[in-house]
Amino acid sequence: MSHKLKIFLVILIALTIATGVYSNKVNKKSETVTNISTPTLESIQKTEITTQIFFPNLKQGKLSKEDIILNSNLSNKEDILKDIISQLLKKLEEKNILKKENFKYEVYIKNRTLYLDLDSKILSSAKTPQEELLLIYSFVNSLLTPGGADHIVLLINGSTTEKVNFINISKSYKLNSNI
Repeated sequence: MSHKLKIFLVILIALTIATGVYSNKVNKKSETVTNISTPTLESIQKTEITTQIFFPNLKQGKLSKEDIILNSNLSNKEDILKDIISQLLKKLEEKNILKKENFKYEVYIKNRTLYLDLDSKILSSAKTPQEELLLIYSFVNSLLTPGGADHIVLLINGSTTEKVNFINISKSYKLNSNI
């Protein structure tokens, strides 16, 4: 046997032994169980989803905003938007902008356009054009802030209308943070 062949066999044997030792160590590590912390159902349910609602500040003539916590049991976009509207209506009633009564409303999304069907009593409560504009944009900004739609088309009692009181509402509305 030549000298080069003996060296090659020794290296090959050493490499085989080293590979076996390493493999044995890896196998022993895989036998030990490592605890992985997974979130509990309670901690998942405690996750709060917040967004902002906008409401008229009639003294300053602009919109004010407030963070709200959304109902965590809602799964589709329309239900989330209805929750936002419901909380916005409560805020408008608290601020005496709307009278306390059950207002009918519907909301749905199609091709990034949000259709908001409001009870005519909501916009007819505005006493001035500025108040009506602030009321319109309180809905527009509150519903477009979370994302998912680019603009809003307003419907009144299920149909398109040119105006309720003062403002032409036949156009679509985009988010306007400067109002």
